[in-house]
Amino acid sequence: MPGTGSLRPRLASSAPLLLDGGTGTGLSARLTELRPGGNLARLNLENPEAVVGLHEDHLRAGADVLRTNSFCASSQELGADDAPYTAEQVSRAAAELARAAARRLDAAALCLGVIGPGAGTSEGVQPAGGDPGRIRGLLAGGVDGILAETLPGVRAARLIASAVREVTPSTPLLLSFSLTPEGRLPEGGSMEELARVASELEADLVGLNCAFGPEPMDPPLTALRAAWRGPLGAWPNAGLPTLVNREWEWPVSPDAMASWCARAVRAQALQIVGGCCGTTAGHVAAIAHALRSSGGAPRP
Repeated sequence: MPGTGSLRPRLASSAPLLLDGGTGTGLSARLTELRPGGNLARLNLENPEAVVGLHEDHLRAGADVLRTNSFCASSQELGADDAPYTAEQVSRAAAELARAAARRLDAAALCLGVIGPGAGTSEGVQPAGGDPGRIRGLLAGGVDGILAETLPGVRAARLIASAVREVTPSTPLLLSFSLTPEGRLPEGGSMEELARVASELEADLVGLNCAFGPEPMDPPLTALRAAWRGPLGAWPNAGLPTLVNREWEWPVSPDAMASWCARAVRAQALQIVGGCCGTTAGHVAAIAHALRSSGGAPRP
């Protein structure tokens, strides 16, 4: 059932939630005929079965949480791709497709409406991430919460959080940040500042995602856990890909990602864990097995 209000109780539980795999890279691998650089969000209306099929693969592998295919579904980004749809249409379809996949498999999955930062996160500029049409569409499609991910810093987080709260004062809001190779925020600032601002914004969860694979995430994640006592998440990508025979290969294997996730859950008491770009249903299945074997996570 969409929008059941079950996300906050699940975040308060001792059992970590497992995310699905990478949506953009998963769709690109699934549909090799895609135009390079094309906006994948338009697939919600042009090839919905591909999107539902990817969600189903992740659910079968053991995912507890589906992320909508809406990372680039702002009006600005769709317009740059000459897509003949509104942000609200594409985003509502994104949420409905995730729900459809869960219904087909009779899975009690949570659904997070994804917002990417897009372009224009400078002060005084309305970011693509703050597009109210996308926010309205995700809510209309029945998401359990809004996830703004791959954020470059607290300025982008403030802008997007403000836009979300103007549309919906009470929907759970999750904020996740991506880092430089040195483990810093691209916009600058420390993990302590990030935690302080997230508290001011009343974020339901703070996380780190994407970046340069799991191991480089360890020091900043440790620093963030020391500064933030609320629900914490981490979903690194599968490393930096290389192009081999015109196909991207990602260096972090399912077993390596699963080992890191199980260790991070124990060390940092993560409430959401998983992978970002380059992670597949195989990664999700390996992480699910590792979490079952490790027995969950202690509370912070």
